[in-house]
Amino acid sequence: MKIKISMLGLSLLFCGGLAFAGDSASNRKDQTVRLGQKSGIHLMYATSTPFVLEFPGEDWTLGLTYGSGKYDYSYTDYNSATSAYSINTQSINFSTQEITARYYIGNSFNIPLGYANYKISYPDWVYSGVTYDIEYSITQLNYGIGNEWTYDWGGYLGVDWYQGGSKLSDEVTVTLKSGTETTTTLAKATTTSTDIAAFAGVFVMTFGFGF
Repeated sequence: MKIKISMLGLSLLFCGGLAFAGDSASNRKDQTVRLGQKSGIHLMYATSTPFVLEFPGEDWTLGLTYGSGKYDYSYTDYNSATSAYSINTQSINFSTQEITARYYIGNSFNIPLGYANYKISYPDWVYSGVTYDIEYSITQLNYGIGNEWTYDWGGYLGVDWYQGGSKLSDEVTVTLKSGTETTTTLAKATTTSTDIAAFAGVFVMTFGFGF
């Protein structure tokens, strides 16, 4: 049933795009600036729901993306010093910053490109009774394929069917807050975030209104 509903939604999306955005290139050209929001099956977009500021054009669109968010989860920690277990709640903070561009091939088909800086922080992260603040940042190049429909009334809807990424650099900062640090706890804190690869996603949607 869920698959049928999803297919119906995609069909309506395509029909709406074709019926009401037949001249997307000209509509983009007539706009000076537009505001929107980005979401989709992508960790950073799903958690930070970033806002988008774009300067559209017939062949190119340039833009800026920014957003932040938080995710909480619970886990069990074993303290080797006291031989006791404890249940902890961990918050993870996400931040998205991007410089983006789109090159259009035809009316709506486009190649999205971007330079991104993503940050993930783990405040009061506990392992074996030792508490750290962990901050991780990564810069990467984004690329993909998508379609974008700009409507006569000013609205627009973009779908990046696939967005990949290539890591340029990353950095992790581990700050001891409390407890007796060991080489094991420090190594675990350091690798917790650096196991992250370049972010990628599918069905990334951008929607908003242009002026």
